[in-house]
Amino acid sequence: MRIAPLITALIALQPLGMTPLLAGDVPTVLEETFTAELSKDWFWGLGTWTAKDGILRGFESGPRRHGPVKMRRHQIKDGVLECQFRLEGRATFAGIIFNGSQERGHIVHLVIGTDTLRVIAHPKTGAGTELFKQANPIATGTWHTVKIQFKGPAMTATVDGTTLTVSDPCIAETKETFGLGGDSGGPDGEKAGALEFRALKVTR
Repeated sequence: MRIAPLITALIALQPLGMTPLLAGDVPTVLEETFTAELSKDWFWGLGTWTAKDGILRGFESGPRRHGPVKMRRHQIKDGVLECQFRLEGRATFAGIIFNGSQERGHIVHLVIGTDTLRVIAHPKTGAGTELFKQANPIATGTWHTVKIQFKGPAMTATVDGTTLTVSDPCIAETKETFGLGGDSGGPDGEKAGALEFRALKVTR
């Protein structure tokens, strides 16, 4: 391999303000700072959500008895989603769900509860299959780190120090949207509890 021409080419890019990807670099295709109002790519939700000071915060509100959820358009087939989350008050779990088209609906769902870690796949519209369930206690009021990697029909998720891998043909489908949500503690609004997310990014 001729190293000198490669180095010359990399140096030539610098005056143009271009930083080339080096071996081992992973391109970031989405990064949310949550320091300002959410973009229109956050297109639907339940509950009350605010983005401020680097944190996306949601809690149940309104007459409908359903935990808070906020959906974002972003297509993922193979790739990695990372974020941190925190459960506040009486919140019992946080979830990250990936969907296909509006007609297709849910594809796969990671559920991180105060006592249990679960993965639910949806091989077809309206059908759910539990691929993984394990006791995994986590503390409320503390930030937890999540990393989800998709590669073909396999999904590998790491929550803090716990890693799991599941596989189902539906996981290989293109995920058109994803949602952040869970159970924030009940219908008493923010005084019951809240879900918080930060440091969200997707890499390829």
